[in-house]
Amino acid sequence: GKFIKINRMREYMMMVLLMFLGITEISGQIDTCISSLKKHEIQSEHLSEKREVWVSLPLRYDTNQTYPVLYVFDAEWRMELINRIVYDMGGNNKIPKHIIVGIPHVDWREKRGIDLTFSHSRNEYDGEQVDSVFYNKGNSGGGEAFYKYLNEELMPKIDEQYSTSGKNILIGHSYGGYFCSYILSRNHQFSAFQIYDPSIWYSEGEAIKEIESGFERDITLNVFISYQPKPRYHAGKVKDLIKTLKKYKKVKLGDQQYRDETYNSLFLPSFLEGLKHLYKDWDEE
Repeated sequence: GKFIKINRMREYMMMVLLMFLGITEISGQIDTCISSLKKHEIQSEHLSEKREVWVSLPLRYDTNQTYPVLYVFDAEWRMELINRIVYDMGGNNKIPKHIIVGIPHVDWREKRGIDLTFSHSRNEYDGEQVDSVFYNKGNSGGGEAFYKYLNEELMPKIDEQYSTSGKNILIGHSYGGYFCSYILSRNHQFSAFQIYDPSIWYSEGEAIKEIESGFERDITLNVFISYQPKPRYHAGKVKDLIKTLKKYKKVKLGDQQYRDETYNSLFLPSFLEGLKHLYKDWDEE
């Protein structure tokens, strides 16, 4: 049909474009792979384990230029989607070209909750109280070590090996969004956070308390938060987070509630809206 013909034409044009780029001479090291991932391993002292990191470079990556870096939690599920969108939008000059760094889990069933939380919650997402063994050191509470890995081991390695601009964006969904929120007021190297349906309910909103106890009012951050309205306890905590961040004048805050999306389905519209918020004042140089 017509749709198939259009897709084939787009594929053909992309093939021609890549052939052209492959023979174009540009100074510096150029990488023209459309979606290849460079895999690195880091032996982490903070985590006492070896961690894999995935890196995707932008179209016509040039070491004579510098690029913002997009760090992506839950890379197993999110990296490919984000990579394709950012590659396309950057190639069409809708946003700057980015280096994308995917942060996968060693074992998401066992380690995700440990790495992305800072305590052992005594309540669930709907506000229900749980006993002292529900969240324990075997499934939660290792966020401090992971935070140090992120700031002291992973990010310096990326800055050392790639042509980075110093502008770093962190994307987190659910527990990842809670982690982003928890470290907002801390000493970190991020200038922007994309926080999607964050688990602010965790430990009765401890991420908000962490912000209020240490936030510097003159810090400049770009923050986008999305959420869906169910359950009410969860949504209420996210609204409390938004209300708290509005107190800080140098936080460039955007937020969006998605009434017709679910916990998982809101990721894509959140990412697209989050990019618009992050780069609404950006003009191609």
